[in-house]
Formats: sequence, structure tokens, C-alpha cells
Amino acid sequence: MENDAREGQGGSWNLWLGLVVLGFVALCLTVWFPQDIGSGFMQKNLTGRTVPGDAFFPVLLVGLMVPLAILLIFSQLRPRPGASGEPVGHVGADNLVFLILVILLTGMSIMLMNLTGPAVVWLTNKAGLTAFSGYRAASATFPFNVSGFVVGGFLLICGFIRLTCRRLSLLHVLVALGVVLMLVLVFDILLENVHLPPNADL
Repeated sequence: MENDAREGQGGSWNLWLGLVVLGFVALCLTVWFPQDIGSGFMQKNLTGRTVPGDAFFPVLLVGLMVPLAILLIFSQLRPRPGASGEPVGHVGADNLVFLILVILLTGMSIMLMNLTGPAVVWLTNKAGLTAFSGYRAASATFPFNVSGFVVGGFLLICGFIRLTCRRLSLLHVLVALGVVLMLVLVFDILLENVHLPPNADL
């Protein structure tokens, strides 16, 4: 009886969390963003080129929340046999350890994202392949400008897969690499005025 109650509580959490997220997305798109953001999703710059507007990334962010919310809702409305999930409602030591690992993984990935580019520039300078004065001078040159994002993002995705699935297969590694390369293609090549981290802070 206790396990059934916990499973029902877990499903209720998933359902209500999904509905709250969808409500938040609707609030952002209909009230918050129109009143708070000056330009639209796409806009033309002074040279007449179409570039992302101020609403581009906020809309993209909340748009990515929609499929996650739908998955949560459908996981409750159409549960698979034997897939009751983990009981929720009690925070134990395992939950705290998981949270600490997530924080450490995120911090390490961000640190690696910031250090990889300068390290690659230093190595190529030492090898005589380049003569950059520093990473700032190379921050607009491929592949130096994406090296930190690729390495840090790859570590972050692989780490999260390992934490959640408790294993890391070759398929997982290829998926992580594909996602990072797709993000580089979209945000560094197709959208020319967008800077991948950490280049925007230079």
C-alpha cells in the first residue's frame, strides 16, 4: 500500500509539474516577453541582414521547455507497464549526493569551457603553428573560438548521461558529440552575430 501511494504521488508530481511548466511558457509568450523585450524573434541590423532579435534566446529557451513538460504529462497519463519510476516525496542522502555531483559537473564543464581555448592557443603558439598574442586575438578564428564550447559541452552532456543512466556507452558519446556539433553549426556558423561561451565575455 505504501509503495502504491508513493507511485501515485510520483505520478501526481509529474503531472502537476508538467502543467505548471506549460502555464509558465504560456505566461512568458503572451504577457512577459511582449511587455519586457524590445525587439522580436528576428530583426534586421543596420546592414540589412536578418539576425536574431532580443526575443530569440528567451523564446528558444521556453520553447525547449514545452516538449519536456509534455513528456512529464504523458508519462503520467499513459504509463508503461512496469515503469512506475522512482518514488518521490522524500529527500534522502542519495538525492543530495546527486545534486552535489550535478553542481560539480556543471562547474567543471564551465571551467573547462573557459580554459580550453587559451590552452589550445598556447599549445599552437609553442608548436610554432600560430603566433597569436593571446586567446582574445584568436577568439574569432575557427577552431579556437569553438574549442572550449565543444570540450566543455561534450563533458557536460556525457556527465549528465552517466549520472542519469548510470552508464556511458559509445552511442551516448556519439549523441553528445552530435548535439555539441549541431549547436556549433547553428549558433556559430548559421547565426553569425552570436558568440558561443566564453567568447561573449571577452
